[in-house]
Amino acid sequence: MSGRDYDLKTILNIPLFEALQDILAKTTGTAIITVDYKGTPVTRHSCRTEFCSVIRENPISRKRCFRCDALAGLEAVRLNSPFIYLCHCGIVDVAVPVVAGDRYLGAVMFGQVRIPDNSADVKVERLVGEITSLQREDAEAARELMEKYERIPKMEYRRVVEIAEMLEAIVRYIVCQAMDRRSQAMTYEWMLSAAGRQRHSAPQAPVDIGDLQQRQEGRQEPEPPAAGRELAGSPIYPAIRYLESHRQDRVTMAEMAELCHLAPSYFCRIFSRTTGETFVDYVNRQKIAWAKEMLRESEAAVSQVAAELGYLDTSYFIRVFKKYEGVTPLVYRLHGYR
Repeated sequence: MSGRDYDLKTILNIPLFEALQDILAKTTGTAIITVDYKGTPVTRHSCRTEFCSVIRENPISRKRCFRCDALAGLEAVRLNSPFIYLCHCGIVDVAVPVVAGDRYLGAVMFGQVRIPDNSADVKVERLVGEITSLQREDAEAARELMEKYERIPKMEYRRVVEIAEMLEAIVRYIVCQAMDRRSQAMTYEWMLSAAGRQRHSAPQAPVDIGDLQQRQEGRQEPEPPAAGRELAGSPIYPAIRYLESHRQDRVTMAEMAELCHLAPSYFCRIFSRTTGETFVDYVNRQKIAWAKEMLRESEAAVSQVAAELGYLDTSYFIRVFKKYEGVTPLVYRLHGYR
């Protein structure tokens, strides 16, 4: 359903992502770190500047760094795009949000650069109104800190935007892949449970999904049609299977999204892309197909057919049937349509 089952550690393989961070930092000439929604680091810093290393060694200024990271991530979520800003030390940072479903998990932060002085027309928002409280007691220490500040690399604003777009695409791809893997795993577990697999038995060999479907033949619930079987590897398969075995139920898209452990918006996109039609159209078309079968093979009244398929209003069922078949249920039965 929503992203409540996710956190950054389930989305990102931290050691592998840190290696990717290092490559991206060296390639882009920026510093990169990943933080949770509170601004607390979950990865080490890649290519951190000397100036920021000093700033983060101080307990007071380090808290302000965390606060900037947390606020920037929230602003990025609000904007639904990377957020470019000036941190409390006046240098440029960018927050790229990490969102799973409808849950904000954290952000990939990059930057620690300065915009060249000749870019006066570029306005970068200062995130907080305070400057770091880190002060050196002696002139020599202050001079060394200023030298470190002057060594912070300069970068054109356009280049910062390009890097932000690249990292946003990478983050979205990683999140999408992680959610798909999770959905496939849940689908697999659901199929094992539906097949009656013993809870504590360990398989001696990989279980074949096709074999799992064959085991269903002896059960009372209806076997999915060919189209349903073709979707067995899809994240939406639990919903397809549920609809097949609960023909009388009136289910909502939100309920089926929760069953598939997907966010409703993501479930809607995957469902349409996989089946070629909306969730509502798919449900109605399936129910009308079952209605046609009942009209052909039984003497049940139209009202009874409607009730057995979850339609509380027979007149509404007749309208839906006519929309998809061009004739009413009674005409369909009398004229032997196929």
